Amino acid sequence: SKPDIKMEPSAGRPQDYQVSITIIEARQLVGLNMDPVVCVEIGEEKKYTSMKESTNCPYYNEYFVFDFHVSPDVMFDKIVKLSVIHSKNLLRSGTLVGTFKLDIGTIYSQPEHQFYHKWAILSDPGDITTGVKGYIKCDIAVVGKGDNIKTPHKSNETDEDDIEGNLLLPEGVPSERQWARYYVKVYRAEGLPKMNTSIMANMKKAFIGENKDLVDPYVQVSFAGQKGKTSVQKSTYEPVWNEQIIFTEMFPPLCTRIKIQIRDCDKVNEVAIGTHFVDLRKISNDGDKGFLPTFGPSWVNMYGSTRNYTLMDEHQDLNEGLGEGVSFRARLLICIGMEILDTASTEIMSSTDVQMESIQQISDLATGKLEEFFLFGAFLESTMLDRRIGDKPVNFEVTIGNYGNQIDGISKPAVRKRKGGGDTDEEESELLQNSSEDEVDDDGDLQPISCTPPMKPVITDRNYFHLPYFEKKPCTYIKSWWQDQRRRLYNANIMDKIADKLEEGLNDVQEILKTEKPHPERRLRGVLEELSSGCTRFVSLANKDQSAAGKTKLDRERLKSCIREM
Repeated sequence: SKPDIKMEPSAGRPQDYQVSITIIEARQLVGLNMDPVVCVEIGEEKKYTSMKESTNCPYYNEYFVFDFHVSPDVMFDKIVKLSVIHSKNLLRSGTLVGTFKLDIGTIYSQPEHQFYHKWAILSDPGDITTGVKGYIKCDIAVVGKGDNIKTPHKSNETDEDDIEGNLLLPEGVPSERQWARYYVKVYRAEGLPKMNTSIMANMKKAFIGENKDLVDPYVQVSFAGQKGKTSVQKSTYEPVWNEQIIFTEMFPPLCTRIKIQIRDCDKVNEVAIGTHFVDLRKISNDGDKGFLPTFGPSWVNMYGSTRNYTLMDEHQDLNEGLGEGVSFRARLLICIGMEILDTASTEIMSSTDVQMESIQQISDLATGKLEEFFLFGAFLESTMLDRRIGDKPVNFEVTIGNYGNQIDGISKPAVRKRKGGGDTDEEESELLQNSSEDEVDDDGDLQPISCTPPMKPVITDRNYFHLPYFEKKPCTYIKSWWQDQRRRLYNANIMDKIADKLEEGLNDVQEILKTEKPHPERRLRGVLEELSSGCTRFVSLANKDQSAAGKTKLDRERLKSCIREM
């Protein structure tokens, strides 16, 4: 797979970026007596070149600069769009000849963060059957804080006139890209916050006369500069959509992330409940044994701001996907797929507008069997508490998903079978034998305890407090029910372990060589034997694993490629 763009830990912090674009010339524009103008847009900002009269190969050599102060995540998702417009003037908006688009992340991952003197292929988003609409020769560079700019050495002009040899495409992307449909299937969501609490609900009642406590969720999917939405489900925090959103875009795409957002449709203030990004490079594999992007059907968890339900949420940015969320917001069942279009066939929709259609619902078992998990936590100490919170009692809450959450907590899911076999109950009674009688509820099940008892902090010195957890340590325990995805973790863990052992062994060998101890080759042979037996064991386990239920296509393809590599 391609190397990831290394995001710094400060990925959430805004930085200064500058995008500079030189539009040099255009060639082979399709159309008669044209007066072409090039429009350069990044996000909401548009800039235009001058107009050249009656020519199909205009020369501009015009330079544009765009400045941004945003976080890297936001920056790399911005789309650069180059369009050629024919005979635009004050009275007419002009007709579109063709467009080309790519995201800033693709440019930033290029050597020197730039494309220099490259030809962008134009295609008509209104009709994908028409093929190439012309070429624009341009330079595009993205400069972040601390990047130094190098201008590549001038090559001779004749080389650059070879359009096919200098296309504006990252390395490894074929020059003949095909049109493809990208499907994002949205089935259902659960665990949404029960949003409109008292202040909000009272305001709404005053303003609109509505009195309801729930959210009206819909899902918005953004990809390659376009957005699609599902329908809105009224007043529910367990919405079911069963809809798919279809994007038509070139493959391989030059825009790599799909953004999936659950939003609350609201007349007063419409907000994002949670955001999830899917990087297409991580769910596909190029190469001769590669596979097209595929994901799911799987649940994705969304994290964002804490659920404190105030009118102005100061951490709303986290729900928009800026920075790492701190608290569970919802989970969404989705599936992503893709198919290459045959543009010669007559049946296909020729425009690239986003479509939305209904799909069949999916069985409950598609994502794996529901299993019961038990989470136990013990608080050993709590020190260096800030003075500002030193005068109030402090307690801790442990949650997984919404289980254990005091405000939005959930109990067992409806579909639930008790497993035969008494070992779990015995373990539980050992762990919790000191719990008092009132913690056992009617079915003889344990009442979960997700909060530690409130305690007043004690002062140690002038600045810091601690909680007096001395002989008795507070414990929390929660039961929760999830689809069992342990095998994914097992596979990854085995590979990590094999790699760690190999690294450790090679370091040993180097140490032996450095200190000139005898027989380093024996240790090396041992290391390699361990590596080979580790790989063999992995392959035999993985072969057994291939038939397991609840596997997605991505699971199978990933496993196949791991087995091949091993």
